[in-house]
Amino acid sequence: MNITKKVFVSSILVTGLLCGAVGVYASNGVSVVQAYLNSTIKFTVNGSSWTPKDANGNKLSPLVYNGSTYLPAKAVGEAMNATVLWNGSSKTVAITTTGSDTAGEPYNDASPTTTTTSTPTATTAPTPTTNVPAPQQNNLPSGVLSLPANFDINASGENEKNKSVALAFVQAYGNALISGSNAGLDTLVDKYLIDDIGDYNMEYKKNAKEYLSRSVASYRQTDDTATMTKYAGLLKIAPLSDVKFNKDFSDKSPYFATLGYKVTLPGYIYSFIIYLSFEMDSATNSYILKAVKF
Repeated sequence: MNITKKVFVSSILVTGLLCGAVGVYASNGVSVVQAYLNSTIKFTVNGSSWTPKDANGNKLSPLVYNGSTYLPAKAVGEAMNATVLWNGSSKTVAITTTGSDTAGEPYNDASPTTTTTSTPTATTAPTPTTNVPAPQQNNLPSGVLSLPANFDINASGENEKNKSVALAFVQAYGNALISGSNAGLDTLVDKYLIDDIGDYNMEYKKNAKEYLSRSVASYRQTDDTATMTKYAGLLKIAPLSDVKFNKDFSDKSPYFATLGYKVTLPGYIYSFIIYLSFEMDSATNSYILKAVKF
């Protein structure tokens, strides 16, 4: 299934029609409908394979309702380089797309406004060019984690190099679970994350700190304090050798990249997963760390 901007906008319209259709049956605007999760549907964006994921980096399967396919607006919006934000007070999903004012105009089809002479003139052969990626500019804040635009997600270079950052967050998370203090996590957020890309006031650092604070508070509320303390203790002392890059939890598109790492914990069946989420910054031609999810 190819996703284009036209389909993206159409999906939003269909979603609006769906909400309007079911809204007449519920006084609060919310109704229950029967839909189906179809994990066999695949997606491509501009010809490249794309896997929809939620805010935590988990893979999503589309819903099929009345013959139409539905995905969260944020997942599709980010794939189309659009910003999708939820305003809880006004119950509004704000979608901001990018593009020039002439993006929808066939300016290449316009007739020339000047005529050319029929007298042959000497021409100079064009200088051959190569498709070399633009050099990465070194104007990022000191310490902010970034990936070059041409990094290979299947190669070990960048993936292995950033294991130590992933481990630092894992150990700080374990310490926060035990102590109840997020100071260590906040310090890492301030060091490695960008706060904004393109002057859009995204407040990535604030959002990351709030997410991590909620995650710690939620886990500490468990009734089984002994198990939680043991689990957190293992995270706090996890060695670098137990941190492994996981390709299944990682992804790269022209606009976003995610590096997923799993940490093996002795005595536990399931590994601890951490996601480092990056966004492309055209000014530096690099992916910049904007979020950390567990």
